[in-house]
Amino acid sequence: MKRKEEAYLLEWYKNARRKPLIIRGARQVGKSTLVRMFCQQNNLQLIELNFEQTQTVHSLFASNDPIKIIQSLEILENVKIDMERAVLFLDEIQANPAAILSLRYFFEKVPQLAVIAAGSLLEFALEQYKLSMPVGRIEYLFMGPMTFEEFLEAMGEEQLLEYLQAYTLGSEIPRVIHEKALEYVGTYYLLGGMPEVVHVYQETKSLLEADKIKYSILNTYRDDFAKYQTRIDLAKLQQVFDKLGTTVGKKIKYVQLLPQDRSTVTDRIVTLFEHARIVYRIFHSSANNLPLKAEVNQKISKGILLDIGLYLTLQGLSIADISLDKDLFFSNQGALAEQFIGQHLLYSQPGYMNPELYYWTREKAQSNAKIDFLIQQGNTFLPVEVKSGKTGTLKSLHVFMETKQKSLALRFSTHTPAVETVTSSLPRSEYQYTLVTLPLYLVGQTRRLMKTMLDKG
Repeated sequence: MKRKEEAYLLEWYKNARRKPLIIRGARQVGKSTLVRMFCQQNNLQLIELNFEQTQTVHSLFASNDPIKIIQSLEILENVKIDMERAVLFLDEIQANPAAILSLRYFFEKVPQLAVIAAGSLLEFALEQYKLSMPVGRIEYLFMGPMTFEEFLEAMGEEQLLEYLQAYTLGSEIPRVIHEKALEYVGTYYLLGGMPEVVHVYQETKSLLEADKIKYSILNTYRDDFAKYQTRIDLAKLQQVFDKLGTTVGKKIKYVQLLPQDRSTVTDRIVTLFEHARIVYRIFHSSANNLPLKAEVNQKISKGILLDIGLYLTLQGLSIADISLDKDLFFSNQGALAEQFIGQHLLYSQPGYMNPELYYWTREKAQSNAKIDFLIQQGNTFLPVEVKSGKTGTLKSLHVFMETKQKSLALRFSTHTPAVETVTSSLPRSEYQYTLVTLPLYLVGQTRRLMKTMLDKG
């Protein structure tokens, strides 16, 4: 299964000024597999150390002398390391804090050796051991689950994928292609993008077998709770974890997650799950100017989980349940659509950028308004609305567009693509703006398609 991060790795490897690269991402999003495939495809020598599985090599990195470390590894592994064609892969690096600190010395003393580290719980090591990252001497690659387009390729739908990647606004998508793409969106809803889940489905074509893997992944996360503990009761971690799905698309209210505890305790727990990249907090931004981050209100946020398939499972909706009762699936359509679009927009920026996403809300008596997402595009930002069906009110969007005097908005739905001039239906208002409607399956082409609209002015 090809991942978009492979191209990023190749560009990094060929860069004469490359620094040690740390791949950041939740457990089981495919970080280790990515590195192994990259080395195999480019005929590179892979020297792999997993600090959780092998304790004996921990002490090697206490010296901060990369030359001695390399010499010792050659003896231990009984291999001659080719400094020009090797990749030293330090997996689960958070389990050995000394290795984190050693990255700066690899950069300074043996820059010709390509060094990749991966960690899913890196923030916990930094906090526990009071470490600081070697600023200016490392690079990051942020990695999430497989995207919908990567899923299509894994399913052997290369022609459909090429069609979507070549699509231009104004072109009509034939009904049969539209329906086929939406059908795959529905399958992706059920499976999600965790590589092992997709692989099992690819091999067996069994949704039930894939469902077992999703439950296994969630149990793996639960096994990590002991590592998350920082003076926090394990039962409270479990309680919040089980309720994370209820935050998707809704304002996070700590009292609903841990009714009997102080908000500071609940905030600490949610932050732990953020650090593990299991949940993302989407913060409210006033959205008056760029950057959106500068006008964030830290007290107002909603959630997006790591993966839509895990979201369904965490909600207690097994594929067997959904197969027996379709109403269970469709009653969650709104949250599913927002989760699907949200997790893709989070990782739509270049891989070196930490995934961030914002939204806008106005809470007033009898005049509430909410925009699902805000994304920066070039030197402006775009409001993004997500509709689970073909139709839906645009009242909140009208309010936002007129208030912020914006001219271009984006809506995702199950409708075919459209570009239209919309006139606000608000009382005593005739504000006009351009609305681009994209079907859910074109989320991977958002940046490209919206750039063409902005370039047109």
